Amino acid sequence: MKSIKHQLLGLLLATCAAVNASATPTQFTDTFFVPGDMSGPGTLQTFSFAGGDASALAGDTFIYDFLFNTPPPTAWFGFQVSADDPAALAFSDIALFAGDLATPITGFTLSLSGPTAGGYGILDSGVYDVRLSGDFLADGATFTGAGAADLADVPEPMSLALFFAGLLAVAGVRRRANAPQARAALMPC
Repeated sequence: MKSIKHQLLGLLLATCAAVNASATPTQFTDTFFVPGDMSGPGTLQTFSFAGGDASALAGDTFIYDFLFNTPPPTAWFGFQVSADDPAALAFSDIALFAGDLATPITGFTLSLSGPTAGGYGILDSGVYDVRLSGDFLADGATFTGAGAADLADVPEPMSLALFFAGLLAVAGVRRRANAPQARAALMPC
């Protein structure tokens, strides 16, 4: 009789172990469109985004895409995202994609340090995607972020040309003004 009880107990423990072994972490995946404040050229366009899932458990992972539009001209763009509780969520990867959402943007500086992710660089007009992935260290962890596209900080080619022409003119005038003094200094008394 004792051996049947032991066999039933062993079967029950084996079943529980099999169920626990098959309980793999859940991955949460979602895409969000982030509306921006389109105030017109020469102004600051701002974005804000947030992520998380109340049903997530510690050990689960996420991949969230945040789609946004930049203003019509080229703009300087920067963003920063932080875990609302740094001990509850960790970012494991960050990427910025353009248009096809398949090829990451090169030449755009990205930084990642566990509970914080960010980036900055120059973007042309178009649709972009900030892709964040990471791990839930606590149940239902969340994060919030903000980005800004500033058109006023990007000089136009004509403005740059005028600026450098002005620098050359100032250097030329200064050189001519200093020429008579230099000649006088070289003449013997």
